[in-house]
Amino acid sequence: MTRIARTYMSGFAAALAARLPGTWNRRYHQHTAYTQQFALAHQVWDLRHVHWAVTKFVLRHDAELNGPRRQRLYVIERPLKPGQFLVAPLQPGPTLSHFGGVDEPNGIAVLGDPASAAAAVTRRLLPRYHRALVTVRRDNVTARTGQPAPSTPNTVPLADGLPTHPSSGHAPYVR
Repeated sequence: MTRIARTYMSGFAAALAARLPGTWNRRYHQHTAYTQQFALAHQVWDLRHVHWAVTKFVLRHDAELNGPRRQRLYVIERPLKPGQFLVAPLQPGPTLSHFGGVDEPNGIAVLGDPASAAAAVTRRLLPRYHRALVTVRRDNVTARTGQPAPSTPNTVPLADGLPTHPSSGHAPYVR
């Protein structure tokens, strides 16, 4: 592995973290042995493209992005596509274990441009990840207490006081 590839991966992850909403930090990991890639890879919350990449390819390095509300993202180079990356959510910590019935938020492929990658992650990945985290956290409270978790409104007030439903993916209706 060349120093250029290592620097590019680490630099991309740092630039991506700097452009995501909220405060994110990056941890870069270089793998000197194949088995080291599974320290984070077994936590990937994706049963599609990123899962395939992790199980079929030797990864020389990866990065973990840690953000607000204990969100964690996994970043790797996209196999067979130089200059592209895969970004996937990581499962919440070991204290949350009830994932049954929760749709995988799955990762996405992004170009090597940190600004466009951050826009894609913010628009496409983070909303799915947030919904999955909310569901898992609610299900864990229910499993721990035996009582349904208190419901929380699924709306966010806008500056004009009208609510929008973030899970719909549509802009609010404005007259």
